[in-house]
Amino acid sequence: MDATGSINNVAGIDSVENEEEIIDDSEERELVTDSCSTKVLDTVEQPKDKYCIVYILFYLFGVTSLVPWNFLITANDYWMYKFRDTTPNNLTILEVQKSQFQAEFTSYLNVATAIPNLIFLILNSLYGHLVSLKSRLQGSLVIVTICFLVTTSLVQVDTDEWQNGFFIITMVTVVIMTAASAVFIGGLVGIASRFSKEYMAAVVSGQSLGGIIAAIAQIISLAFKISPLHSALIYFIIADIMVISSLISYIMLYKLDFFTYHILRGCGGIAANRHREVSIWAIVKKIWVYAFSIFAVFAISMSVYPAVTVLVESHPVTKGTDWNNIFFVPVVNYLIFNCGDYSGRLVSGFILRPDNQWIIAVASILRIIGVPMLMLCNAQPRKHLPVVFLWDWEYIIIMIVFAFTNGYLTNIVMINSTRVVELHEREKASSVIATMLSVGLTMGAAVGMLLVHVL
Repeated sequence: MDATGSINNVAGIDSVENEEEIIDDSEERELVTDSCSTKVLDTVEQPKDKYCIVYILFYLFGVTSLVPWNFLITANDYWMYKFRDTTPNNLTILEVQKSQFQAEFTSYLNVATAIPNLIFLILNSLYGHLVSLKSRLQGSLVIVTICFLVTTSLVQVDTDEWQNGFFIITMVTVVIMTAASAVFIGGLVGIASRFSKEYMAAVVSGQSLGGIIAAIAQIISLAFKISPLHSALIYFIIADIMVISSLISYIMLYKLDFFTYHILRGCGGIAANRHREVSIWAIVKKIWVYAFSIFAVFAISMSVYPAVTVLVESHPVTKGTDWNNIFFVPVVNYLIFNCGDYSGRLVSGFILRPDNQWIIAVASILRIIGVPMLMLCNAQPRKHLPVVFLWDWEYIIIMIVFAFTNGYLTNIVMINSTRVVELHEREKASSVIATMLSVGLTMGAAVGMLLVHVL
């Protein structure tokens, strides 16, 4: 992808539109003098993204934004080990009966991620402008780093004698980590909205790529029969490296002329946000169709993924094989879904069609067809519905189409929603879209809990 060439066209138009704006950037000059390149403030010449460094780093930031969710969920075997029943008298039933912590941990984890994520995305949309963008992103990355280091350090600690305390520490760190990640995501999409469409696509695609990385790590650990403790240590160390790398990279970004140009001048920058009032309701009126579309996309996806899809089993003829017992769910439910989602985001970045907001909304709603189709696959146990799609290839095709459309429409909405507002409104508009995405996730997860009982 030639990101640099596209930027020259799009950002050139943006700079022309901003020539009529007179912005007092004296505060910004003083603010950034010691931390980033400021020579772009004194020239109309637009810098280039040499070697696509900024584009690559936006990809990294996209991956990092969902690191807590992807890697905490992937380490399921680790949590089951940590919260196993350690009572000596119960050794005979350890293999067939889950402890209370094991049975309820995933539900608690979902709540500890969904609620803080939604709350802080809303707070970021309403009050994020009160804190500088740089402070929000750096601060959130620091908090995520500290929380993940705490989580990593507890892997090799024997917590059998204080499972209650370990559970509380885990939930508190997850809540804090999720809240910080929400602030980071809100700010990240705001930054990406100031660049050409390729950079928003990089962020959105990076989020999906993170899921692929986590799924591959899980499959490798299963293939080599790595213990839950060692596999979790590997997961969390990878996450630590990603988050720390993102923190260092974000600090260094302010040394790059190309990045500084777009943040401080190219799109009106911080000064525009500070000296021009942005009405959240005026923005909502402009993008409400896109906001509904992103809500519909993720509410529909989360209503069956992963609550229903994780229950789907391979065709009965494979019963007893490693494919059925070990690899089917990680490969199809996680890896194939994330690959399909990632492919959709990549393809949409090139095509960017449809561009009519009403067609996008209709396409988002039509995805609901995938819900009953996935429920009619071989999800077990079931009491009410018949199994219509019993073969693995049928389920995989349905999953690929469902995932591809999820990624495709997500990217289309994220990019187009920032093109129907003024330049100085793009960050706020992106935050609104991210918030509605989170509302869709939460609503879909709630519906998913009900659909499991319909099977």
